[in-house]
Amino acid sequence: MNIQYADKAVSAVMERVSASMPKGFDGRAVLLFSGGRDSSAVAAAFCKAFPGSELHLLLIDNGLLSRLDNTKRQATLIMGMFPQVQVVFEVKRVSQMMREVGMQQIEKDFTERGFSTLLICCACKLIMNYSAASYAGELGINLVMDGFADRQRDYPEQTEEFMTRIRQFYLDKNLVYISPLYDLLTDKGVVNQMLEEFGYRIPKQEPVCMFADSFSTAKPEQIVPYVDKTIQLIKRSNVALHC
Repeated sequence: MNIQYADKAVSAVMERVSASMPKGFDGRAVLLFSGGRDSSAVAAAFCKAFPGSELHLLLIDNGLLSRLDNTKRQATLIMGMFPQVQVVFEVKRVSQMMREVGMQQIEKDFTERGFSTLLICCACKLIMNYSAASYAGELGINLVMDGFADRQRDYPEQTEEFMTRIRQFYLDKNLVYISPLYDLLTDKGVVNQMLEEFGYRIPKQEPVCMFADSFSTAKPEQIVPYVDKTIQLIKRSNVALHC
């Protein structure tokens, strides 16, 4: 097979992790992991780039997901593929936080914009990142990664307005947050070939959220106040995230 994507991914992860950690990378990282193609590609590239490292595959269970066993199977597969890396699979359950911060606000979230868009995925993504920061902080890990790709930037929870606040949140916690394959995961065909080049069995499916097909476009002036309000709700929540 003509290798063209996997090597680029390994080089990109190596360069971007190193560049983001100017004081030196200690080999420990957390990856927000769904078991789908994009996060699996990041996991494989990281393991190839940093043999002897420690990678925590962190699944955030918001209480709205099904097929979680698929994620565990993909994590187990990665462990077997890269025995030179200490791969840890962890599930952090945040269903109570999701109820308090997201679901109890969903009617207002929807109606106050004239039924034009639904931003519950922004609340979910915020909770995921707050949880990842908490997990990393408890373990003394300074690097958090995800599989966010450029092709997803129209999703409300992946827009630049949203991601700017996420990056600032991590900076405020003295943590580094990167999406190391952002510009390489251009479409599913490319990602599939990349995974094949790594020798990876292509995941058939990742966990499915009940809101998975509710994507609608949103304007910055809708996203920004929603995100700021949700951050305050998270901070006031009775569910401690230790961050």
